[in-house]
Amino acid sequence: KSLELVKALDEIVWAVNPKNDSLPNLVNYLCLFAQDYLRPASIQCRLDVPPGLPNLPLNAEQRHTLFLVTKEALANAAKHSAASELWVRVAFKDSLLTLTVEDNGRGFHPATARGDRNGLKNIEARMRHLGGRGTVQSIVDGGTRVELELPLR
Repeated sequence: KSLELVKALDEIVWAVNPKNDSLPNLVNYLCLFAQDYLRPASIQCRLDVPPGLPNLPLNAEQRHTLFLVTKEALANAAKHSAASELWVRVAFKDSLLTLTVEDNGRGFHPATARGDRNGLKNIEARMRHLGGRGTVQSIVDGGTRVELELPLR
């Protein structure tokens, strides 16, 4: 429990630290976090990040929200997917950041996803609140893909 508390505090400190207010810093943190988070679940984390991301500023709300929705996608994969691999992909084109978390797990049928869980709805709502978009696509026996899009200027 104390290790979980230390990790939670580290996440909060990172999210509010103004030194981390750039796109490259966010992407670097998310990639390292994903690798650490998935290790206990024995899911191989693969990264697809282009070199030379622009040094665009991100405010604390953008950083924190992107972190929370990415963490939700990772948590879902670790708990439910039975995946052997997960990809974190980042793209930036025409002022649009696209962050994708995609696993090769068992997937699920959206109509039968447990309605008492708010994770998928939270991803969509949090991204909408930022002026972006969050979508979750899943295919039974074909994995799950969470795509986050956020316009940045």
